[in-house]
Amino acid sequence: MVEGKLDGEILPAPPKRALTAYLIFCQRHRERIMREIQPDPSSKFTKDQMQQVTTRLAGLWNNISPKELKEVQGQAAKCKAEYEAQKAQFSPAMLKKIARMRNKPKGHIVVPAQGEKPVRAKTAYLIFCSRHRKDIMRQIHKDPLAKFTRAEMQQVTTTLADMWNKISPSELASCREEAKVELEKYRALKAEYRAPVYGPAKKPKVNVKGETKPKKAPTAYLVFAEEERQRIKLAEPELKHDEISQRLSRTWKAIDENEKRRYQARAEEQKQNLERQSILPSNSLAGEHLPMMSMASYDIDPRAI
Repeated sequence: MVEGKLDGEILPAPPKRALTAYLIFCQRHRERIMREIQPDPSSKFTKDQMQQVTTRLAGLWNNISPKELKEVQGQAAKCKAEYEAQKAQFSPAMLKKIARMRNKPKGHIVVPAQGEKPVRAKTAYLIFCSRHRKDIMRQIHKDPLAKFTRAEMQQVTTTLADMWNKISPSELASCREEAKVELEKYRALKAEYRAPVYGPAKKPKVNVKGETKPKKAPTAYLVFAEEERQRIKLAEPELKHDEISQRLSRTWKAIDENEKRRYQARAEEQKQNLERQSILPSNSLAGEHLPMMSMASYDIDPRAI
């Protein structure tokens, strides 16, 4: 497999991190639990249903038999050995290059973002944790400047989970009400927000005369696809690129003409913006902008030209 290119060099794809014993256990039982919760395999799972699947898997794992635990631990050990063997084929320099390629900055923004970027709403449990976390931390360390070890932070998390399991009905209702307000605020911001459209990160092409070629404006479909793709990724992050593309194509064919005209208007607006940018003076001469002068600036009769 090929990871991508960096400075013209083709980089191979590094091995994927090995599965742990718990993940192997989840692979064994997830499909069965999903069918128990939702018998129809073509039906979509809600967020609450997926949470049920996760909770039941965790419960099964806590009660796993010694025999099955030994089996999944053996499989995990094999996966880790294979991962380490594959990783050993990559030099530290190659791994650094792959990390650089993955962290390459995006291209310049063609269309700026609209509205305030929403931050995912807090759940009732997170709101509960934010109320009590400082008190628990101060019980462990009275000095507010003291650094917490990993074990101490785990102790804070475990204490919060125990308190949540014993939460009073009145505080639970309060946390849920606050979470509901947070969710409504998040949905309102999300409805108004439009993510920025990025251009290519590579350098613009230059023709023989040394002039930068004008950029192509996105079509109505591309404007629609960029907007819809972000929504699909947030809603269903497990979907592959090809599946998202197919869904975008089907959705575009299904939307009505009024909606398509809205995207066509936005595409036309972006086209006009690019055309305005393309007529700006270039800096190809000695790195400086040439002044724009009208015919009246010269001591000649324009009719003589």
